[in-house]
Amino acid sequence: MKYPKATIFVPVKNGERTLKKCIDSLLNLDYPKKEIWVIDNMSTDTTPKILKSYGKKIKWRRMSGRVSKMHNYILRNVKTKFLAYTNADCIVKKNWLKKLIEGFDSDDIVATAGFFGTPKDVDKLQLLIGREMEERFKKFPKYIRRAPDANLCVRVDIAKKVKFNENFFWSWESDFGYRLTKKGKMKYIPEAIIYHYHRSTWRGFFKQQYNNGKATPLLFLTKKKEKIVGDYISTSSMGLRLFLFYLFIGFLLVGLFFKQTLFLFSLFLGLFLFLIIKDSIKFSNNFSEFVYYVGIFFTRTIAWVFGVPSGIIYVIFNKN
Repeated sequence: MKYPKATIFVPVKNGERTLKKCIDSLLNLDYPKKEIWVIDNMSTDTTPKILKSYGKKIKWRRMSGRVSKMHNYILRNVKTKFLAYTNADCIVKKNWLKKLIEGFDSDDIVATAGFFGTPKDVDKLQLLIGREMEERFKKFPKYIRRAPDANLCVRVDIAKKVKFNENFFWSWESDFGYRLTKKGKMKYIPEAIIYHYHRSTWRGFFKQQYNNGKATPLLFLTKKKEKIVGDYISTSSMGLRLFLFYLFIGFLLVGLFFKQTLFLFSLFLGLFLFLIIKDSIKFSNNFSEFVYYVGIFFTRTIAWVFGVPSGIIYVIFNKN
């Protein structure tokens, strides 16, 4: 197969811990013609110094604003037929780009996406977050409607017409994917592997999940409701845990005034805990991992409990 020249884009902000590993893996790709672009979102750590050290091996610049804005900048300026995306906290497998490009085996394929693995040099929290995520990626169908922009490749001519919605502060790739796949198919290529460094602290994980929840009302507003509830990325179990939590909190508050409803609080609390325990057992190999998973699923739910109302407020005050 004759491989066309392709551009790779990496957005970064304060990524000094993993950026060098990411760029080194991109430079080590077994792809003959590639151009690597990095946009630094005004980092305050050593990220600019790391980028400068690569000289002319990569192209980079600094830019402030949302990642969706950076994506659109790249789309406006890219000259190649294909554009691949990854993140600064990812390491790509040597044949990653080849596999993504090979996926464009028919004219109706507008994008390809690949598998998320977990690096070996991670702590326990990152390992277990990665394990649960990998199980979701193993169940992806052949054709999907959205994919994380850490492992995505698009036809530039189609993507230029769709563009990223810069109102999205988070989940910009979900909105982009839903609109892009109205133009054609997004093909899942499990052989196109990246290794992702997941959040290494509970605080970082909470913030990430809070933003996921906060972005959900905006996705609903843009008419993606039927796609974001219980699909291959956001499972029905995640949504059910959130729904049960809202119910038991609601009936607890009602029960302060109407004691006869307190049994419903107990019922929904019991169902919520049952689901947390069941899912934790599913992914655990020992008791220590079970405790971690209880913490992971509980933290994710609480983050979404606060994130979704914040997203509703955001939508109300940002109707434009």
